[in-house]
Parts: sequence; C-alpha cells; structure tokens
Amino acid sequence: MKKILFFLLILHFNTKIFAGNTPGRIISLAPAITEELYLLGVQDNLLGVTTYCDYPEEAKKKEKIGTYLEPNIEKIVRLKPDIILASKEGQKKEIVLRMKSYGLKVYALEPCNNFKEISEQFLLLGKLLGKEKKAIDILSALNEKTTRLTNKTKKTAKVKVFWQLGAEPLMTISKNTFIDEMITLAGGQNIAHEGPLRYPRFNKEEVLRQNPDVIILVAMGAVTETEKKQWQKYSDLKAVKNSRIFVIDTRITCNPTPVNFVEAIEIVSKLLHPELFK
Repeated sequence: MKKILFFLLILHFNTKIFAGNTPGRIISLAPAITEELYLLGVQDNLLGVTTYCDYPEEAKKKEKIGTYLEPNIEKIVRLKPDIILASKEGQKKEIVLRMKSYGLKVYALEPCNNFKEISEQFLLLGKLLGKEKKAIDILSALNEKTTRLTNKTKKTAKVKVFWQLGAEPLMTISKNTFIDEMITLAGGQNIAHEGPLRYPRFNKEEVLRQNPDVIILVAMGAVTETEKKQWQKYSDLKAVKNSRIFVIDTRITCNPTPVNFVEAIEIVSKLLHPELFK
C-alpha cells in the first residue's frame, strides 16, 4: 500500500489532463464515476447521470440521460456539458466518437483491474476537476485502512472462495480483476484465479471438485436467494456444511471506486476470517 501512495504522489506532481478552466458542467456515464464525483464534492456541477447511477441517494434526483450502454446523445447535447465522463468498458468507441462529432468534450476512463489503477483513476479525476488535494486525502486515509486490514489477514491460512457473478450461465471472476485482488487482500484464494478470461464462465462440477470453503454471491434480488438455495442442495460442499454461503452488495463490490474497494475488503475479510474481528 505504501508503494501505491508513493506512486500517487508522483502522479500528482507530474500529470496534466485538462488544459484551461476546470469543467463546471459535468455528465457522468457510469455509476462508479458518479459516486466518485460525490466523493470529490462536485455533485452540484453534475448535470446528468445514467439510469443506473443510483448512489448516493441524491444521484437519483439528477437528470437521466439514458443507460450505461446507450446514452441519449441528443439529450446530452441539449444539456451543454463542459465535459462528459465516460467509461471505455461501458461505452463503445463509436458512441464516444459520435459524441465528439457534436463538439462535446469526452474523457473516457480506462477499466480498472486492481486497487492501484482504481486509485490512479480517482486521482486523475480529482486533478481534472480541481480536487486533487481532496482526492489525495481520501486515498491516504484508505491506504492506511487497507494496511490495517491486510496486516490482520496476510498471516492467516487462505480460505478457498468461489465468487459467483451470474447464474445462467454460471459466471465468476479470474486474475487481473479488482475483485480477484480484493479476495486475495481479504485473506482468500479465488478458485477461478487461473481462468482463461477475466470474467469466465465456470462449470458447477468444477466448483464441486474444488470444494470451496466459502461461496459468495453478488446480490441481484430474489434471483440470488434462489441461487443460494440451489447451492445448499450440495450438502457435501464445505461452504454448505459450515453455512458459509454469503450474499454481498453488488454496488460495493462491482463499482470500482477506492472507497468501495476498501469497504469490500473489510466486508469480505470479516466473512472469510471472522475470528480476526472479534
């Protein structure tokens, strides 16, 4: 974590992103970006968000400009933003190019695969919006908290984890993803770490063969509870025998903001190693 903080300080002194005045009228095209804008305290400059941007609660009141994958470009043009904050993982290149063809300034953020990249992106956003000091203060506090948590978990025996993203087809996470790193920092071992893709399909028989200590399901309402009951039919699974099938909040674990990442480490650490937090 100290290496990450050192890197961020170097980035702070050497990066220039936005030439000219700080943008005053902002549109966010991703839930994680919207959350980060609130963390940085620039929510009053936020003109519009996607229909998926529902946190914090105040974000629900913002003008809706379409979905994460299909923003309403004509509506965005009418709002006359200074800058549109997009995600390369969510918005197709042709959508970004189309917005630029209207003379709109679009800043597309890279996908984040780990905490270092999440932190780097957050600081870049802070610099872009004239809030770099606030971004550094937030990241410094989060690095300290992460160090405290990992000091607890790094010396414990690793707990085997299966992390289910979707049921039909069965989907999980593999290496080079921030969730995989999250599991590791929480003192777990992702049974799908060596998967061929970052978000691979997975065979239920392989889960049974590897017999994880813990199964974590990403919350998707009633569907998740149904899936939990499906797993409970496999009475030989250690996760079933020991009542260690958990449902976890989608927003905290799937929206890659630095605050969510560290909060997720804490939540998962307590699920995997409750004895460390008594």
